[in-house]
Amino acid sequence: MRLCCVLLLALVLLLAGWHRPAASRPRADEDDPLGPLARKVFALANRQRRLHGVHELEWSEALAEPARRHSMDMMRSGFFSHTDLAGSTPGLRLRAASISWSRCGENIFREHGMDDPADAAIEGWMRSPSHRQSLLDPLFTQTGVGIAISPDTDYFITQELIRPLK
Repeated sequence: MRLCCVLLLALVLLLAGWHRPAASRPRADEDDPLGPLARKVFALANRQRRLHGVHELEWSEALAEPARRHSMDMMRSGFFSHTDLAGSTPGLRLRAASISWSRCGENIFREHGMDDPADAAIEGWMRSPSHRQSLLDPLFTQTGVGIAISPDTDYFITQELIRPLK
């Protein structure tokens, strides 16, 4: 009888534990196996901004989510573009995610076979005039990075950048 009570109490405590307070819940990027790589892209982007005398960007999980979705969409649908197959642009995708902005930008990168996709993305963006301009734009204050990797190890990296609407 005592064992049944202990098992019942354990079950009740286990079920109650499923609803942890918000402060103890993991952030969405902690649930993402590619989250550490996204954070590395973020850190390297801020390093470039510091090197060029531009203030650092603030991480936004709200921006990382549509970035992840866009990277996944490009990987699954077999395209590489700022405009998805439904014709949605970065600004439209951010609005659909209920993100308000006065200025927005997007950097995308695809690579296969490089040792460090984060370094490769930053180097590629710095060599591309339009991506470099977005990366170093002092009007942007927030960013989020999302990454998808295909079964044949193609990395799709999306960086969303905004200046929030005040």
